[in-house]
Amino acid sequence: MMFNKPDEKRVKLLGPDRTCAEWVLRNGGSVVWIDGKKLSDYNYLPSEDVPAKKIREIDGSNSSISHYGFSHLIGCTDLKKIILHNNKYINDSALKGLEYARESLTHLQVSQCINVTDVGIRDIKSLRNLEMLVLFELEYVENLEACKEFLQNELPKCKIEGKSASFVE
Repeated sequence: MMFNKPDEKRVKLLGPDRTCAEWVLRNGGSVVWIDGKKLSDYNYLPSEDVPAKKIREIDGSNSSISHYGFSHLIGCTDLKKIILHNNKYINDSALKGLEYARESLTHLQVSQCINVTDVGIRDIKSLRNLEMLVLFELEYVENLEACKEFLQNELPKCKIEGKSASFVE
């Protein structure tokens, strides 16, 4: 757990985007910088002497990122997209933690995350700037259609796509 919590001294020294990227990469995810370059290997992070780039996207697919580290999103003002696919550590608390990116996040995918329930999906309502939400294969979401309807009412400008786990072949 402590491994995933932000180190405030490091955030002040290197900035929120750099420390967020370190967290994502250490846990097996990848980032796309604002210039479009993708990085998926922690060992290829630029030197700490180089000014930090801004993060545009986080892909947490098949990674071990969890709710313990979502406060790393604080200060990542250019973060537009997060993909959380096939991640057994993503749960309702993690989805609640996405509110740290509520000002910038416009695209979110949550799929094949076995510890997500209806409660977590409904917490996405805090992401007021969301334009696209993709939900599928969420085994423990009991009523995805009701969740989508709830979110559509809360986030009328957001396009919501998704299928229940029972509809996936």
